[in-house]
Amino acid sequence: MTAQQVPVGNLHCQNDTFCRQFMTECISCSEKPDKKGFYQVELVDTILFPEGGGQPCDTGYIDNVKVYNIQRQKLAHVHYTKEPVSVGPVSVRLDWDRRWDHMQQHSGQHLLSAVLDQAPYNIETTSWSLGEKRSFIELPTSTKKMTITPELLKEVEIIVNQLIVNNVPVITHSEEANDQEARPESLPKDYVGGGHIRTVEIQDLDRNPCCGTHVLALGQLQCLKLLHTENVRGGNTRVFFLFGQRVLDSFDASFQITRQITNLLSNGQESFVENIQKLQQQNKENMKRAKRYLEQLAQFTVNDIAKALTTQKFAVMYKEDGDMEFLVMVANIMRDRQLLENNDKVVILAAGEQKAGGPIIVTGSDNDIVQKTGKVVMKVLSGVKGGGKGRWQGKAQNWDGMDKLESTLKDEIN
Repeated sequence: MTAQQVPVGNLHCQNDTFCRQFMTECISCSEKPDKKGFYQVELVDTILFPEGGGQPCDTGYIDNVKVYNIQRQKLAHVHYTKEPVSVGPVSVRLDWDRRWDHMQQHSGQHLLSAVLDQAPYNIETTSWSLGEKRSFIELPTSTKKMTITPELLKEVEIIVNQLIVNNVPVITHSEEANDQEARPESLPKDYVGGGHIRTVEIQDLDRNPCCGTHVLALGQLQCLKLLHTENVRGGNTRVFFLFGQRVLDSFDASFQITRQITNLLSNGQESFVENIQKLQQQNKENMKRAKRYLEQLAQFTVNDIAKALTTQKFAVMYKEDGDMEFLVMVANIMRDRQLLENNDKVVILAAGEQKAGGPIIVTGSDNDIVQKTGKVVMKVLSGVKGGGKGRWQGKAQNWDGMDKLESTLKDEIN
C-alpha cells in the first residue's frame, strides 16, 4: 500500500455509506493496461467499496472515467478502469443504485442470520452469497438434524419484518487492528500491518465483524421476502431471500406476468393452476391424437413406397413438412412389413423445408446398396453429411437437387 493511502477498513465508503460523491487525490495509475485491458488506479481515499466480506465491489466514476472493479490488495485499494487517470485531484462518483442494493441485501443477511441464530431456532449461518437477482444463506441442517419447513420460514419472515418496522439501529464500530489476540477469525490472512477492525451491531440483537457497507437502521431495509429452500452438499439447506427494493422489483415483475396470463386465460390468478392443468391435459390428448394421425400417414406413405418399388429398384420419399420422427416411423413400418427383404432395393427418406434442408435416411436390403446410395446422395445434394452401417443417416443444407437425385439413381442403381 502506498504510504499516502487510507487503509481498507477505514475508507470513506465504510465510514459514510451514504456518500455519493467525494473529492480525493489520484496518487498513481499504471502506465499500460493489463492483459484484460484495465489500468490500475490508486487513490488516497475512496467512496467505492472494494469487494470483501461476501459483498461485491461498487462501480462508479473517477472524474469521467468509468470504474469497473475495485479490489483490496492487503491494506491497499485498487480501482480498475479502461482509461488512464491523471495523478492529482479527482472527483469520485458512486453508482448509488448498486450500492443501495448491496447495502440492503448485506445488512438484511446480518439480520436474517441473527434471528435464526437466536432461540428457539439456534441455527448458525455457515456461509452466504449476495447474488445479482437473489441471495441465500446456507444452514447446517444436517448437523442440527432439522428441516427448514415453510411454517418455520413464515414465522422467521414475520419476526424479521417486525424488527424492520421497529427501525432498530445498526451501529458500525471501528478500532485499529493492533491487538493480534483480538483479531477476528473471519479477517483475511493477508490483512496485516495495521488497518482497522470493523464490527457491525444490530442493537440488542447481534454483533459481528464485517468490512461491508451497511444501513443505519433496520427500517432502511424496507421489508424481507423469503423465497424457497434448496438442499445442497452433505444435507445443508440454502434459504433464498430478497430485501428492500428487490422485493418491490420482484412483485412488479410478477404482477406484469400475472396481467399477461390473465389476458391469455381470461381468468384471474386464483384460476391459473386449474386452467393450466386443463390446457396440459388437452395438449396431452392432442399429442396422442396427432401421433395416431401421423402413424396413419406413415402407413399410407409406405404404401406409396411399396408401389414405386414394384417398377424400379429405388424409391424417394420427400415430405417438406416432415421431420426425423416421421422418417424413423416410416423406416420402422417398412422394416416391420419386410419391404426390403432380400430384393436388392433401396429407399431414400427426406424431410424439411426446401431451402432449410433437414434429415435424410437411406435404408435398403443390404449394406452394400445402402452405402452406394449414400455416396450418390452426398455427390448430388449440396452439403450433405452422413453415414452409418445398415441404415445411413445424414442431414442436408437444402433440397435443391432432389430432381437430379432421382435421375442419377436411375442411372446408377436401376
